[in-house]
Amino acid sequence: MGALVYLYQIAAITYGTGEGFSLSTFGLWSALAWITSFTMLKQKANPAVPMIYGVGATVTTIVLLFKGRYGWSSLDSVIAVLVALCMVLWFTNGARGALILSVVAAAIAALPFIIMTWKSPANSPIIPNAGFLLANVLALISAKAWTLEDRLYAGVNVVICSLLVIPWMLY
Repeated sequence: MGALVYLYQIAAITYGTGEGFSLSTFGLWSALAWITSFTMLKQKANPAVPMIYGVGATVTTIVLLFKGRYGWSSLDSVIAVLVALCMVLWFTNGARGALILSVVAAAIAALPFIIMTWKSPANSPIIPNAGFLLANVLALISAKAWTLEDRLYAGVNVVICSLLVIPWMLY
């Protein structure tokens, strides 16, 4: 499901202007998704959803690079520091701490999009947001165990995606 959503989003960016999408933000989201994937893999949890998101965010980053959608915000600086801290934490304290920090960093990175969606739902892409919500709900309910490693990523993303879909329902 997540892969289909990314395909839709990549097609929309490819055939559109890429307006509203940031190369640096997707690059950092890609890094966070890959960190989450590999930390989950290391802990014997199912890394499928973050890996799909990692591939999707990486391809989106490449498409945005070709579209010339450059830019860097203060939030991107905060997320870049958190990405670096995830790596340091992983190498010094193990995968569990890096998993937690990478999920926190991804949630922080989503805040501007959540705020934008609540201010103006019509300017937020409902199809990708609803698709990501469904993918994360499925990942949450199909996880093999009720452990932090198996449920944190999907659970936090269910909350984030819900906050991106609810304004559309109220609009």
